[in-house]
Parts: sequence; structure tokens; C-alpha cells
Amino acid sequence: MGIHSDLVNQTKKYKGELHEFSLSMTQWRKFKTKYKLTWQKTRFDEANHVHIPKERGIYAFTVELSPSKLPQHGYILYVGITGDTSAATLHSRYRQYVANLKKEDGRPAVFFMLKNWSGDLFFNYVPLAGSSVDLSKMEKSLLSAVIPPVNKRDIEATITAAKAAAF
Repeated sequence: MGIHSDLVNQTKKYKGELHEFSLSMTQWRKFKTKYKLTWQKTRFDEANHVHIPKERGIYAFTVELSPSKLPQHGYILYVGITGDTSAATLHSRYRQYVANLKKEDGRPAVFFMLKNWSGDLFFNYVPLAGSSVDLSKMEKSLLSAVIPPVNKRDIEATITAAKAAAF
């Protein structure tokens, strides 16, 4: 058993099924990139790691009901990058998340996301080969636009301060 073995149940005692999602329309409209972002996605499952490329890039976890009797929709829960300051790839990062889920460890909010939405969680990614892509800048801009609830840092300071003040 990992350190987070009962985290989901304990969290639900305090929070129920209430989850907040934000979208800053001002920041969303400002989000621009000169790179073509062709998003791909796969259901987050241990067996699907074989589909994830061994390249650097940006990724997002979404929760979606698929298939669903509702119009296609989902929520962006977490945004990250890999390969900006390390040799990590989308593939290796995906495997780390699988390992955190199995060992029941890692960051508590990320573990909660992986465990709580198991079966409805998708790993969306864009491989961005080449070191000319400033992944950190792209990540910060995207984070500030969608303000994913699981991300705790790398959001612009003005948004972080306002979010903290809003309690």
C-alpha cells in the first residue's frame, strides 16, 4: 500500500463530488502559438503507453464520458510539458503517471485525479520535436488560459494571487 492508499475516499468525505473548473476567456483569447498543435489522445490506461511517442511535448489530462449519450465534452484537469529541461519524453512521463497510480504515491492532487477519474481519464498530447519550441512559455500560457484545477504552479502570478484570494 502506498502513502495515498485511501486518499480518494478521505478527500470525498470533505469535498463530496464538488469540483471547480475555470476558463479565463481573456487569457484564452490571448493564447497564441506559432506551432501547429495537433492534439492526439488516448484513454489513460497502463496498456496504452505503447501509443505514446518518445518525443518531448505538451500534454493535458482530461476527464470525459466516452462513449456518452451527451454531446462530446470534457474538462481539462491538468496540463504539463516534458523534455524542456530534461531528456524525458511524453512516453516516459506517461509511464511515470502509471507508476504513481500503481504505487499510490506522487503528488496528492495528481494521484487523486488518476484514481478518482479512472476509466474516464484521457491523456492528450502534442509531440513537439526540436529544441526551438519554448515549452515552458507555451505551458504557462495554456495554464493561465484554462486554469486546470490539478495544476498548483506555473500559472501567471496575477491569476494565482486572485485564485488564492477568492478562496
